[in-house]
Amino acid sequence: MTTGDEPPGSGAINGELWGARARDWAEFQEGRRRLDFERCIRSTGMGHGTRVLDVGCGAGGFCRQAVDAGASVTGLDAAAGMIEVARERVPNARFDVGDIQSLPYEDRSFDVVAGFHSFPFAAQPLQALREAHRVAKPGATVCIVVFGREDHNELVPILHAIRSLLPAMAPGGPGPLALSAPGTLEGLIARAGLTVTERGQVETAYEYPDQQTALRAIGSAGLAVLAERTAGRQAVMSAVAGALAPYRTSGGGYRLAVESSYVAATP
Repeated sequence: MTTGDEPPGSGAINGELWGARARDWAEFQEGRRRLDFERCIRSTGMGHGTRVLDVGCGAGGFCRQAVDAGASVTGLDAAAGMIEVARERVPNARFDVGDIQSLPYEDRSFDVVAGFHSFPFAAQPLQALREAHRVAKPGATVCIVVFGREDHNELVPILHAIRSLLPAMAPGGPGPLALSAPGTLEGLIARAGLTVTERGQVETAYEYPDQQTALRAIGSAGLAVLAERTAGRQAVMSAVAGALAPYRTSGGGYRLAVESSYVAATP
């Protein structure tokens, strides 16, 4: 367990929260980011011999796809539980427990540095981006994916429902939507010394066959775990179920349209 001395967004806090239900995340939620992963692989042209680092690698979903593309892959995450699952799923990659704000790698080590929805959770996202810059080789690509415009993301009402159960948080603090406002991520990238070379949106849908699966998937995220510890599991599940209701399909499942923003940059 972490202590009250840890700042929000620290590796210790993120690791403890996101590791709590790592296997649920791997089974029910991570795969819904497949199109985000594919965009990075396609954009960078990674293949045999490409050295790839995934910062905030979670349960190894992107790492699996990068290895399958022929890359030599390293993944880092603050959650030991996520790393345990990633090592099982991708035995031919290297995985380390660590903080994306202080990477344990040499300067200019990687051809591709990727971060999928990880930088918004850092207490100091600028520092995390500077670290990504530091370990990237000259001419490397840093791929960053965050949630896109809030009015194009049907996960937002669910996130707000969970947030409503937590104490008020300081504006601009870490969280899933912290870098989603137009221009925010690009401004930090420039301050980190990187130059944007590509940007765009990834349109996908998070689909769940039934309410039980949806609640288990969404409940595996760190924000939901934190809310549960504050308000209780039943309160969180009720809030999420209510927010999901408008997205119920005729077949009894749920479908949420989700926009991610993809940015590629180079040192």
